[in-house]
Amino acid sequence: MDSVLFRCFDFAIVMLVFALYILKTNKHKEEEKELQNKIVELNNSLLATRKDLEDITKEHNHKFDPYSSKSSKSVILDMDKDGIIKSVNDYALEFFGYSSEELVGKNVIGNLVPLKDSHGQNTSDLIDRIKRNPRLYLDNECENLCKDGRIVWISWTNRIIYDENNEVSEIRSVGFDITPRKELEEELRNMAIVDPVTGTLNRRQFVEDGIKEMKRAKRYKRDLSVILMTIDKFATLNHEHGSFVGDQAIKTAVQACRNSTRDSDYIGRLADIEFAILLPETPLDGAKIVAQRIQNEVMKSGLYVNNVQITVTTSLSIASRQNSDETIEDLLFRSFNALKANKDRQNTISVAD
Repeated sequence: MDSVLFRCFDFAIVMLVFALYILKTNKHKEEEKELQNKIVELNNSLLATRKDLEDITKEHNHKFDPYSSKSSKSVILDMDKDGIIKSVNDYALEFFGYSSEELVGKNVIGNLVPLKDSHGQNTSDLIDRIKRNPRLYLDNECENLCKDGRIVWISWTNRIIYDENNEVSEIRSVGFDITPRKELEEELRNMAIVDPVTGTLNRRQFVEDGIKEMKRAKRYKRDLSVILMTIDKFATLNHEHGSFVGDQAIKTAVQACRNSTRDSDYIGRLADIEFAILLPETPLDGAKIVAQRIQNEVMKSGLYVNNVQITVTTSLSIASRQNSDETIEDLLFRSFNALKANKDRQNTISVAD
């Protein structure tokens, strides 16, 4: 009986040990599972922290590096050695009005840079000039072309990238829009040289241009003529119809001069109703043709007051360069004397001696 009891007791002890082992094993599994869950949580937290750090870094770079910021107002171009556009930033696309597909792979010349600038200078060799003299083009200002045809001014900073053979491989350019500044400069320049009412050259600028043309004509023994023009009976016109009609008569006469002359000719306002037209490379006979054309243009121009046409006429005098003329003032003086000598001038043309 005792032996049976002892055997039962031993069995109970074994079962108790086994049960304790099972409990311990399950506890380890639960602990291991909890540990694995914690590892997953920590890993997710690490990934989230890394992403936050990257976002903070980008935000920092955008704040202090205007070239990487979406709000950057910089035009950024990357070109190969031949001027073929390799990449362009978003602001440049928006500024010029193109899509990336319309620019990448195209030559910058003829697309973003006009083939000729406003002064007639050929720009087809601009890339070669930059490569030959990179120091001269570290910073430069030039006209650029938008998709809609607008001309804008960009101040560029250019950097040449060389390959392992010290050959030019890329040109990287960063530009800023300076169009408003250029427009202001042009406005100030015009204020200094242009008559504000008629848009013709003022007296000072006309004389300066005349001095240059006179020197050139004397050096190369070329023809040079000048025409003086005044509006007939202007005081009466002004008195009977008012200053507004008088101003319109002046503008009518000036427009007739523009319609009758070449781009290479000069038109200036010397006094209130006295205008001068300088005609380079033009002999006396040619100047007479221009003067007659101006008179005809003035007379056929429509100037109406209360639906009644007002006839405007002009008197002109012509002087062509002679060997005795030393300065442009000599030419103007002879022409002025010819106009003054015509006491009863009304739609007449006088020729200086």
